[in-house]
Amino acid sequence: MLFRFSQGQSFGYLRGVVMILLGLALLFSPEFTLVSIARLVATLFIVKGALAGISLLLSRGEQRNPGLLLECIIDLGIGLLVLYNPGGTVSFFVVILAIWALLGGLLMAFSFNTLRRVGVTNWGLFMSSIIALSFGLVLLFEPLQGGVALATIIGAFSLVYGIANIISVASGRTM
Repeated sequence: MLFRFSQGQSFGYLRGVVMILLGLALLFSPEFTLVSIARLVATLFIVKGALAGISLLLSRGEQRNPGLLLECIIDLGIGLLVLYNPGGTVSFFVVILAIWALLGGLLMAFSFNTLRRVGVTNWGLFMSSIIALSFGLVLLFEPLQGGVALATIIGAFSLVYGIANIISVASGRTM
């Protein structure tokens, strides 16, 4: 018996399978997957920069857009930098996430202190600040291992999301 799927169902199953494959790749080989994703992004930047350069060369006279030159230079520069050093790029983004977590943790700690002074004690806010600060410090001092840990967490999420998506499509509901 052949199964017939609507276009929406086919897309739903495809989305679920892609998320499961991404999840498995991130769970079983997070370093390789992160570097592969960084290289893919680098390739996209290089292609985008090259297309901006071609567009600039093909434009005629007054129609030239000086922004295209800037876009071409920036995209090619970022693409080549990421392609040359994908591990460093992953570490850079992990450090940015670490700084964000540290700032968020500090703001929560200040909020807890301010609320405590007026007589309101929110221990959930205090614990959230401790967790965010700890998370930020770990990511800041061990960015590569932090990136691997984040990739593993994202992989687990992707795997569960993909399975849930397939179950949802099979049962006739959409996610």
